[in-house]
Amino acid sequence: MRKSLLAMAALMGVATLPAHAWRVNIDKETFADIGFATIIRGTYEGKRSNAEKSRLQFYVNNFNISASGQVNELVYFNMNLEGDPKSNSPVFKDSFIGLKFADEFRVQAGLMRVPFTRYALTSTYALLFPYTPPYDALAVNPAVVGPAYKTRDAGVVVWGNVADGMLKYYLGVTQGVSNSTNDKLAYTIRLQFTPTMLGFKGETGYTVADTYLGKQNALSIGVGYRVVGRSGGQKSTKMWTVDMLYEQKFGDIVPNLQVGYIHQKDVDGNADEKAKQLYAQGQLLYDQIVGFGKPALAIRWEQNKNEIPTGLATENPKATRLGVWVNYYIKGQAAKVSLGVDSVNLNSDAKNICDPACKNFTDVTLLLQTQF
Repeated sequence: MRKSLLAMAALMGVATLPAHAWRVNIDKETFADIGFATIIRGTYEGKRSNAEKSRLQFYVNNFNISASGQVNELVYFNMNLEGDPKSNSPVFKDSFIGLKFADEFRVQAGLMRVPFTRYALTSTYALLFPYTPPYDALAVNPAVVGPAYKTRDAGVVVWGNVADGMLKYYLGVTQGVSNSTNDKLAYTIRLQFTPTMLGFKGETGYTVADTYLGKQNALSIGVGYRVVGRSGGQKSTKMWTVDMLYEQKFGDIVPNLQVGYIHQKDVDGNADEKAKQLYAQGQLLYDQIVGFGKPALAIRWEQNKNEIPTGLATENPKATRLGVWVNYYIKGQAAKVSLGVDSVNLNSDAKNICDPACKNFTDVTLLLQTQF
């Protein structure tokens, strides 16, 4: 069962398939794996401005019901229904059909993850930091803010692995900005290299993970470029990124390091407006049971900046985040408890965007995660 699920993960591109899923078999070729996952958290949110108070908030951060499988060796499919914590209504996050002609050449059509940044290709359930403090209305985080950059998009993606994952490529043509007046599409390319000749294992699925918890040694370097077209005289948004993940098991210790840079130009169609993110994060996992799980310490630093032309001057709002989390893996990503502290510091331009002015703040989060 476990081997068959891992094979399905490679076929479908699922970063972290639950250790136990309900498999429905129709015949020898046709089957589907049904899964359930949820994240629940409580966060003590520091006050963002003098008009607010600190508060304790509880959230069902995510819940997912998913089905992935194949009709035959050529045709596969995926559906992911996710709860929207804002509306308390379920929405389709993924729904696509794929054709696997060969490991080197696959075609997927439907709603799926945008193959641009590593962040967009990583499941929330496979992140070291599944919670990102919101920076109010400040659009300084190109990883998660702005309609031009979204983690899912509808369209067609051609992708594949060359030489057992030494090189992975994605070519996407998708909807981009969706409204009644926009008739332009988005175009995405991403290349990812793994030195398999040095003993590292390629990330051969469509998606990736922040950590493989010592199950495989990983060293992946990725570059991406995306253009989101716009009508009505607005500028097309152009984005590029570079990122790297390293993880290797040394006895009972599994160090992990990821760094990346994301750059946007003409943000949301606004001429000469730029947004940048630079980040570095890592985790140190002790790969032995302590109590009833495996403990790990994770640290993330990121800096998000905008350059906003305003007449003769340019505003440069900037937010810097430092997060320190303890992850406790009871059963890998299938059962996890996390406790983290995130501190966000804003420069004067960032503070003045808010009315009343924003403040530096610190959030403390306790998070529970399960997958089936």
